[in-house]
Amino acid sequence: MTSFSTSAQCSTSDSACRISPEQTNQVRPKQPLLKILQAAGAQGEMFTVKEVMHYLGQYIMVKQLYDQQEQHMVYCGGDLLGELLGRQSFSVKDPSPLYDMLRKNLVSLASAATGTSHPISSVCITALSSRGQMMGKQGGSRWK
Repeated sequence: MTSFSTSAQCSTSDSACRISPEQTNQVRPKQPLLKILQAAGAQGEMFTVKEVMHYLGQYIMVKQLYDQQEQHMVYCGGDLLGELLGRQSFSVKDPSPLYDMLRKNLVSLASAATGTSHPISSVCITALSSRGQMMGKQGGSRWK
């Protein structure tokens, strides 16, 4: 799977995003995303971004939403994941739709602890994910 850094500093025009090990580096998925994560075996309501990505990969594998021949393609039309993404399909080679969905459906608990409640910035998610591919190959299959 993916290797993410647990610390990131980035800024947007609205606010700064600083997630460090000293702060609560966990996120709280909104209800529809939480249902997806729980369907993949996640327990609880708070996760690291790395855990969220892991369970999304598990969900895609369990539901067999990926194309057997072109394993970078995920066909999620008619599935809750597709509803969240607002798409019928996406490629893990261009995961920007996934990151946009995460930006809208993850709330940083570091910001919740300070009394502000804003979704985690897509810039921060991209910074966290830039250290590795969203879903790397393991063995003969990208998804196994």
